[in-house]
Amino acid sequence: MKNIADFSLANFLPDTGNINHISSILRGTNIYADPEYGDKQRVSEKSDVYSFGVVLLELITGRELSDKQGNTIVNWARSQIGQALDNDDYTVLVDSKLEDMYNKEEMIRMIYCAAASVYKPSYSRPTMKQIIGVLEGTISHEKIIDWKDIKTIQGRPTTSLESLLGIERAQNFSPRMFSFEELAIATRFFSNNRMLGDGDYGRVYKGELDGMAVAIKKLSLWVGAQMGGEQMVNRINHDYQYLNKLIGYCNEESDKFLVYEFVPNKTLRFHLHDAGHKKTIDWSRRKKIAIGCAKGLAYLHEFCTPTIILGNFTSGIILLDNNFEPKISDFELAQELPNFVTHISTEAKIYRGYGAPEFLKDGKINEKVDVFSFGVVLLELITGKPSVIREGNFSMNLIAWVAPQLTQAFNTHNYNSIIDVELQNNCEIIEMIQMIHCAAACVYKPAKTRPKLSQIVEVLQGNMKSESIWIYSDNTYLKDGPQY
Repeated sequence: MKNIADFSLANFLPDTGNINHISSILRGTNIYADPEYGDKQRVSEKSDVYSFGVVLLELITGRELSDKQGNTIVNWARSQIGQALDNDDYTVLVDSKLEDMYNKEEMIRMIYCAAASVYKPSYSRPTMKQIIGVLEGTISHEKIIDWKDIKTIQGRPTTSLESLLGIERAQNFSPRMFSFEELAIATRFFSNNRMLGDGDYGRVYKGELDGMAVAIKKLSLWVGAQMGGEQMVNRINHDYQYLNKLIGYCNEESDKFLVYEFVPNKTLRFHLHDAGHKKTIDWSRRKKIAIGCAKGLAYLHEFCTPTIILGNFTSGIILLDNNFEPKISDFELAQELPNFVTHISTEAKIYRGYGAPEFLKDGKINEKVDVFSFGVVLLELITGKPSVIREGNFSMNLIAWVAPQLTQAFNTHNYNSIIDVELQNNCEIIEMIQMIHCAAACVYKPAKTRPKLSQIVEVLQGNMKSESIWIYSDNTYLKDGPQY
């Protein structure tokens, strides 16, 4: 009987169910340490999964953690695993002292578990429960890693969340503080001719500062009263490409403004649903918008500390530039989730048709609420229909309209009934099916099993199979609509 020691000195994760990371001063042998731990001092249960994978490599190979030349067991095994599985020859990889005294199928399962634990990025590493199932033979290894993953990891470093989302590390953001007078002059004293819109958070005006077009948002009194100048600007990297860039702010008594880059091509809602707008967004642009928005939300959810929750993600806050690159707006006014907290009560307004059932029930919010809303936006991109379909005096939520259509589509493999008629015969059907699976997983699965946005990015980009987030048995969720 083998026992694990030193667990009493470990970091405790509070029993809150869905924590991405905790801050800690981690000590230990660095070869066991998760390479994504880095200088952020972020550690999670996935860090233990990585360390366990290194132990599996030791058990499989019998090698020391590092040889005399400084080559680690992790780097050595990277190419050996792929070659062994590809050639069905384990002579080099497996400890020679074992000779033929091992069960080949059991060894293969252990190799797959080690590969999934060590070489997959932290956000897609398996849980220990899954690893146990694979080692015991009750779960297929394809549940945690498939052959495409094995081939991909050979000869390349682990893909980090930063790489997946295209995040540059070295950034120095210095928002400018403007005076009320500067902003008044820039907007011709807030002329109605310069007003771009009047939303829940305040009016937005087009202005010009230092020869550059900007969007100036005058915060409503109830929003402005809750926000200080530093809170408005210092929480995240405002240069991230899928967020509407914040240039500066004004914080003079009751006058509070945010100044953004001006994004010229209006909103996704306008291009999809405005009755006077005739031009259709083609498939390649819709896919680009979906991936960009998924990356933007994944950045806010999984990279920012504390986690940033929008709580009001809709097609109306997705701005588009002239190349139809999406920019998420209003994120400065989102909800913060501090470490060790998975949900908070909020007064955030959830627009009709976008509200997750658990939010509508008890008003609690977490990142899964944004995942749900993102799924609704995907349904808008797929169907071309708004979140609430209105015909005369009759109205129906898009998610209710789509559910029976999806059931039929999944059973017959004919998706024409839900694909926007403007796109039929003009889209890549494999890519469309990937997006449909992503939308279904976000909207119809129970909150706890909805995928992360980083997983959605992987599926939309074709790096992960759509079956990793939605399988045939999940079709039962469509019968009763969105789940708590």
